[in-house]
Amino acid sequence: MKTKTLSLLALAGALLCGTTAWAQQQRVLRVISDRTDQGTLRPMLEAFEKLSGAKVEGVFMDQGLVNRLESRPTEADVVITKDAELLEIAAERGLLAPLTSPKIKAAIPKEFMGPQDMFFVDAYRARVIFYSKARVKPSDLSTYEDLASPKWKGRICIRSGSHDYNLALFGMFLASYGDAKGKELIRGLAANLARAPKGNDREQARAIFEGKCDVALMNTYYWAYMAANPEQKAWAESVGLFFPAQQGKGTFIMRSAAAITKASGQRDLAQQLLEYMASVEGQKAMVEATKQYSVLPSVPAHALMVKLGGEQGLVDGRFKMDFVPLPAMAGKREEVIKFVNEIKFDAER
Repeated sequence: MKTKTLSLLALAGALLCGTTAWAQQQRVLRVISDRTDQGTLRPMLEAFEKLSGAKVEGVFMDQGLVNRLESRPTEADVVITKDAELLEIAAERGLLAPLTSPKIKAAIPKEFMGPQDMFFVDAYRARVIFYSKARVKPSDLSTYEDLASPKWKGRICIRSGSHDYNLALFGMFLASYGDAKGKELIRGLAANLARAPKGNDREQARAIFEGKCDVALMNTYYWAYMAANPEQKAWAESVGLFFPAQQGKGTFIMRSAAAITKASGQRDLAQQLLEYMASVEGQKAMVEATKQYSVLPSVPAHALMVKLGGEQGLVDGRFKMDFVPLPAMAGKREEVIKFVNEIKFDAER
């Protein structure tokens, strides 16, 4: 009996040593991202963990991503951002490593590859006009520029003009319309706000539901998030979505993106994650998790998104884009920050 007990103990010890050795050998990939909800990325990261056998650890933050990366360059192997313009800035600061993967270059359309292949756009969403179904008709809406007209005085809600989403949108105003016209539009939006900018995008839909404003500029995927949330479903049901300028230049998009950090000590594993993100399987996982649109034409929009814009004649959720190349945004962010502060965009009304 004693011999049997010793044998069992020896077996348990061997198993423990084996488990410890496996844990020591398991590779860890570190990701830094400015997504505020870890849940939107977690399904994709967990799928990659199963695929690779590696463990993915993340640092998630809402603002200051590039500064964090610059001050702690060895903290992460991969950076994933909700705003591709931030990776353009990171690349300019020498914080990223070029992508050399043939798989990524073959999969991602050229327009969604960053300059010098320093990053790639992994998905996008449209920044559109959400409107009250009770107080606004789709025929009342047309373009972004129209939101600066007097008829919208005191009727618009928006989050802070200094938030990354609006800095990107306003930067595209300047890049697409020209600096003078773009600033005129930003000033017109500020003049027509119903209240001081505050809250996240979903808070703007709630304000429309509560009658505090009639229209808001928001990202498309928030409609799907609200529609799937029992506590916010009423907000989603109270609003319609309008894709601006479908008869003109088109609707602006917000691009999320991914890159490998220059200081990464796990370049091969980091490349594997990005290759997965660029694959059809990865893109489907991205669409399912984030409700964004895939950069691969073969991957359809999420089931909750395909009907958006149907009253405008859009099919399968596809819409005309006013596509502003990221290099055209160079310097626009700083110019927009200065301007929104100058006109006190976020001031109390």
